[in-house]
Amino acid sequence: MNIKLYQVNMDRDEDSAAFLSLDNLRHTHPNAAVDPAIYDLVYSGEVNCKDLEEVFHLFNFDHPADFTGRSMSVSDVVETDGKFYFCDSVGFQEIPFDAEKAGKSEENKIRVVLLEPGKTAKITEIGSKLEDLQAVVGGCIEAVYPFEENVCIVCNEESKINGLPLNRAMRDDSGAVYDAIAGTAFLCDCSGERFGSLSEEQCRRYQRQFRNPEQFVRVGSEILAIPYHPREHDKGEAR
Repeated sequence: MNIKLYQVNMDRDEDSAAFLSLDNLRHTHPNAAVDPAIYDLVYSGEVNCKDLEEVFHLFNFDHPADFTGRSMSVSDVVETDGKFYFCDSVGFQEIPFDAEKAGKSEENKIRVVLLEPGKTAKITEIGSKLEDLQAVVGGCIEAVYPFEENVCIVCNEESKINGLPLNRAMRDDSGAVYDAIAGTAFLCDCSGERFGSLSEEQCRRYQRQFRNPEQFVRVGSEILAIPYHPREHDKGEAR
C-alpha cells in the first residue's frame, strides 16, 4: 500500500498535543481538532503492508531505510487512498486533515542522500543554512560535481588533510577508482543558486548507487574500493 506518514513537530507543538489520544485531545484542547500545521511529512512511499496495523508494526520494529521520523506512536497521522487516519490509543480513527498545511518548517530543509563512513547510505532531511550544512560534514563545505545531471556531492574540504576516514569511491566511466570521499558527505541538487532537495527518484537512485560503505586497498599502483555490509563488517571485527 502507498502511504504518507505525518508526525507532530515538537518545536511547533505549543499546546502539547503530541502523543495525546483523540479523547484526551478533546478534553484538553478547546477546538478538539487535529492541527495539521504542527505536523511534518516524515515518510512517503510504498510499504509492504496490508492494513494500518501492519504499518504501525513496520514503523516501530523494521523502519524503512529512508524513514526520517521517530517510531510510530499515538497522534501520528497516516494518509492512504486519499483518506487520513489518526493513530489512536487503540486502533486508527479517520479524521479530516489538510495536508497542504503540514510541514511548514520543511521550507528551510533539503532532502539529501547522506553518506557516512561505515554506514549505509540513507535518505534524510537537513537544514539548508550554511551552518547546518557545515555541521553535517563537520567543517567548511566543498562541492564536487561528478554527475552529468545537476547533482553534487558536498563534503568537508579539509577531510583528507584532517585524516577523516575514507567513505565512498569516486569512479570514472569505466568503473576505475580515481578518488575517494573522506568523512561524512551528502548528495543534493545544485541546479539553483543554493543547494536544494533531490527528487524522490534521485534519492532512491543515489541511495542504491552509494548504498554500502567501502574499504580501500592499494594493489600496486591501483586503488580498489570494496563495498561491505556494515553489520557483517562489525561482526567480523568483534570476533
